[in-house]
Amino acid sequence: MTGLRIAVIIAPGARQMESLLALLPVGVQVGTYHGTLASQAAHAALSAPDVLVADLGDGSAPDALLPLHACGGVPVLVLSTRRDADFLLAAMRAGVREVLPPSPDGQQLRAALERVAGMRRVQRNAQGKLLAFVSCKGGSGATFLAANLAYALAMEGSRTALLDFNLQFGDALLFLSDRAPVRTLADLARAHERLDATFLAASMTEVGPLSVLAAAQDPAQAADILPAHLASVLALAQSRYDHVVVDVGRSLDARSLRALDQADVIYPVLQITLPFIRDGRRLLDVFSGLGYGAERISPVVNRHERRGDISIGEVEQTLGMAVARTIPNHYAAAAASVNQGVPIIRLAGRSPVSRALREWRSEFVEAPVARRRWMPGWKLGFG
Repeated sequence: MTGLRIAVIIAPGARQMESLLALLPVGVQVGTYHGTLASQAAHAALSAPDVLVADLGDGSAPDALLPLHACGGVPVLVLSTRRDADFLLAAMRAGVREVLPPSPDGQQLRAALERVAGMRRVQRNAQGKLLAFVSCKGGSGATFLAANLAYALAMEGSRTALLDFNLQFGDALLFLSDRAPVRTLADLARAHERLDATFLAASMTEVGPLSVLAAAQDPAQAADILPAHLASVLALAQSRYDHVVVDVGRSLDARSLRALDQADVIYPVLQITLPFIRDGRRLLDVFSGLGYGAERISPVVNRHERRGDISIGEVEQTLGMAVARTIPNHYAAAAASVNQGVPIIRLAGRSPVSRALREWRSEFVEAPVARRRWMPGWKLGFG
């Protein structure tokens, strides 16, 4: 953590500045401020620290976190007695990475700072493009799209990995194959001390040209998977593959944020019904609080019907953001693909869903000239 720049804000009346500074590792650069977040957060952001440590004192109401929106995506660690759902949701929306007790011990604080430093190292060393899929609501089809886009990319010659980070009920591999996984994410977590690029490659289940890291087979194993494990897997995958597609699932916590923090593009997936649209807007608000720029967020509407009750324009107005891509509804082909465990682009190449996936793939991988087939009456792009 040498060279890490830390800004520490201590609420008026708090008297633990000296004890907190004594816990910080040797080699970090520290700037200290006394005052409320409202008066000092902008100053801290302008000094561009790598992490902001904010002691809220007695001001742990959710509204006390609002000034953190001015920090421009700087990772924030908050010291607070609050652990209830309302406060934690407000903290996440405000961009807080972790909530620590008011008087953390040295090990707790150093571990949290190491996680921030590790995130910075991974971001510096990343090479492959990271695409993260997150479901706005259960049943959106995010896993189907993540798995099938990953397969489509691999078909075109891209070295592509599909990582299933849906820790409780991940089943991305089943969407593509009926093979049992070689190893799972839980296996890699248990062997974290010997994890390297070679071990990661040997743990992948190969589905044609695509490499898949399956989720844990038993949801109980998810408790053993730590944020540091996911950070290592992501770093190794990005060093080895051209594209890394991650199915994040729907839970937002310290583990899923590892993928979202590093993602080049985040795809929130929704369908055009009011519950999906409402939850989609909530999710985008959380992303804004976490400092994710709009240029990284690409909402995807799945199972789109052109003549539906709600238009794309109405969806965009509610989301406050343009829909990046629509995937047409072709239930018969999609259901057959899922039920047979075969990528839809192989099973039903002429399906409008397969055409949409090929168009989507073209954003990242240009098809070789020799493989293009031009037919009379065809247009560039598919509607």
